[in-house]
Amino acid sequence: MQYEAPKFNEKDNPNIPHDTNNWHEIRAMLLYLTITVITVWALIEAIVHTLPYTISLPREKQWFSFVGKEITADHQAHPDPQITALAARLGKHMGLPDNIVTVYISEENVPNAYATFGGNVVLYRALLNELPSEEAVAAVLAHEMGHIKHRDPLRGMSRGVLYSAVAALFGSETQMQALAGIGSLKYSRDMERAADNAAIEAIAKEYGSVGGATQLFEALGKVEQKYHAGNSITWLSTHPDTRERQANVNRIASQSGYATTPAKLPNVWQKKQSDAP
Repeated sequence: MQYEAPKFNEKDNPNIPHDTNNWHEIRAMLLYLTITVITVWALIEAIVHTLPYTISLPREKQWFSFVGKEITADHQAHPDPQITALAARLGKHMGLPDNIVTVYISEENVPNAYATFGGNVVLYRALLNELPSEEAVAAVLAHEMGHIKHRDPLRGMSRGVLYSAVAALFGSETQMQALAGIGSLKYSRDMERAADNAAIEAIAKEYGSVGGATQLFEALGKVEQKYHAGNSITWLSTHPDTRERQANVNRIASQSGYATTPAKLPNVWQKKQSDAP
């Protein structure tokens, strides 16, 4: 008697896909990936917006006491007591603790300014030389102090650390870096707008007018033209459009009843070419 192996209906094999159209599986995978990315992004942003505020400014200054030495060593910078005293006056209008801000002047020939950890602010001579008045200097200084008030240096650092940690965890560094980069520009510009608003209020209280802020943004417009030839200005590229910032000064002045009279005090931090050693 001859035996034949029974024929098995492949349609009954659960290990073989029988649907030639796999689009529903692709959609499910894309949906899962999208939900995962959005969840991770939202969780990181929630932490970034809250965690830095749990650390007081004096404690931050204590933790990052070494930063001043790094600034003087790496950026041709030196602390300036006179401009630090100006920062102390502005800080009282901004609700900052006493003696929390130290200001350094860098002699590097770039039109730059930044706030970093521990209440340290660096203003570059090339930018100071472009500002026509003390009030304009105060406006850029108060802007950077606004970043300190809003804990932006810590927020930026924690954001980078968290995205790097997620990238290491999931092994998708390129994708996480792209996600961080997409969000960072808008996030940075939101921070810049908030710092502008804090600065405008501070100089209005200190000088009785927002004329210094107007002068600052007029000067920045010239700086963009002067230094942009073939080179992007990193500090300016992360800020909102200068014309938008000028309009914001007028809007806040109108809403708050601030005077817009021109700035009058001389910029004692200008260093002419003939003064260079």
